[in-house]
Amino acid sequence: MLRALSILLLSLSAVLSALASHAAQAEGATASLPPSEAEIARRRVIARVAPSIVSVTAYERVPDGVAPEGRWELASESPMPGFARACVSSGIVVDMGGSMSILCCRSPLLLPVGSFADRFDVESESGARLEVELVGAEPTINLAVLRPKDATGVSTAGLAPARIGTVSELQPGDDLFALGDPFGAARTFAPGVVMSLPQASCYQADLTGSLIHASMAVCPGALGGALANRDGVVVGLIVPPPAVDPRQRTSPEPFVTYGLQAQTALAVGEALQRKRSTASPFVGFSVLNLAELRAKLRDDARFAAIVKPEHGLYIDDLFTPSPAAREGVQVGDFVMEINGQRIATVADFQQALYYFAGTRVPVRIFRGGKMLTPMISIEARPAAANRP
Repeated sequence: MLRALSILLLSLSAVLSALASHAAQAEGATASLPPSEAEIARRRVIARVAPSIVSVTAYERVPDGVAPEGRWELASESPMPGFARACVSSGIVVDMGGSMSILCCRSPLLLPVGSFADRFDVESESGARLEVELVGAEPTINLAVLRPKDATGVSTAGLAPARIGTVSELQPGDDLFALGDPFGAARTFAPGVVMSLPQASCYQADLTGSLIHASMAVCPGALGGALANRDGVVVGLIVPPPAVDPRQRTSPEPFVTYGLQAQTALAVGEALQRKRSTASPFVGFSVLNLAELRAKLRDDARFAAIVKPEHGLYIDDLFTPSPAAREGVQVGDFVMEINGQRIATVADFQQALYYFAGTRVPVRIFRGGKMLTPMISIEARPAAANRP
């Protein structure tokens, strides 16, 4: 009896040992499985884009004589003595004419009273911090441009300009990735797909229609970060939902992430940096390039019947009252020049508004085969013109 029990125990021990060996082999086999193609693609996007994403911190000066409590208690943790963190968001490092700049959102740079923060810095992926200055901001599209205060420190900060692309090759359903650098050790990496593409590059009339819509959710600290395609090319700057009042600070929505087209952000950013502007210029009309016009009409015969100039942009929306409306500009006209500057692309149009803001300039208009040159004032954008 004892012998039989002993044999049974030995057999059970052998079975358990075999099972353990098999489980270990299975675990080892699982651990050694190569990464999937999707995992490799995601890793590639992170490797290409992450060095171009920075954390952007806005600081508020601690008033003299204020007790270190409440929000002022945070000043003890601030890397800037005498300043408390007001808001932390993200930014994208870009090359503007050979100089390194940071594109980010305007709203996180504002204090609760509505004025810009007292100081700013950025933190690179490597953890290096660099103080930056605000050189321009655009309230309508929630865009700001920062530049390093000390150019000698750029090379040691580990900053790498992003590769900027267009949405022209994207289709609804294509992969998109949101990358941001909020406060602390966390990083934002959210995969999703294109929900809808911009209907127009010009944001003068329809803010939401000029944005990329993507199917991922991001945290508030990711605002100002990047939307990148599967090749690691940045096609959008993450912005909050558009607001009628640019002083309003809106938060990301859980069901959609909005992206300002990267080329729009770069073109406007270059104008902001050159003019050091913090206001939105306005003439009162929005434009379409020919490809956008054809897509909007959905009628090739109707498109072909339109008399077109050799270059220029189609005026598809006119705000009344406005400087352009006062001078007789009409929907269906083409704008060809502003103050002698050729207008061939939407970027040309948007930049010209900043370059000549606050002046009255000749605008060359094509209408049904005839040329008109009204004098139009480029004014500050009224709140009534904002249509999110």
